[in-house]
Amino acid sequence: MSNRTRFVFAIGVAAASVLALTSCSLFGPNRGPDGQVTDTSVVGSTTMLVGDCFTFVDGSNLTEVTLTPCTETHAYIVIGKGELDSATIDSAGGVQNAVSVACADAFTAFKAAAPEGTKPTQEFVVATEDRDGKQVTLYSCVATDAPAA
Repeated sequence: MSNRTRFVFAIGVAAASVLALTSCSLFGPNRGPDGQVTDTSVVGSTTMLVGDCFTFVDGSNLTEVTLTPCTETHAYIVIGKGELDSATIDSAGGVQNAVSVACADAFTAFKAAAPEGTKPTQEFVVATEDRDGKQVTLYSCVATDAPAA
């Protein structure tokens, strides 16, 4: 093996080691057989799944979240998820109205199941994506939440 090959190999091993030791995952969070997050990890907010518990990494940057097992401290839970096309948004009178309507049933059900004395609030995570020249709006319906006892 040449010195150059050894050097490139060593750099690759070092990079893999650093990635393995950080909480940010390239392949998504670790999940158990039930689909629930098993380890805390930082991911893009659009990659969350329904049932994921999280806290925003930085309150001014909503593109990254820290996913946690729902039994650990967190601020929010994803209660719904979907996407909207421009026609749906236009007919609803804008993105906020369209997402609010899309999340209404999920939030009503979440509030009804919330422990007595709690008052969850509804929020949204919204992003746009270009697909084959058409803009699609991705949304997650989220609610304030506390760790499960």
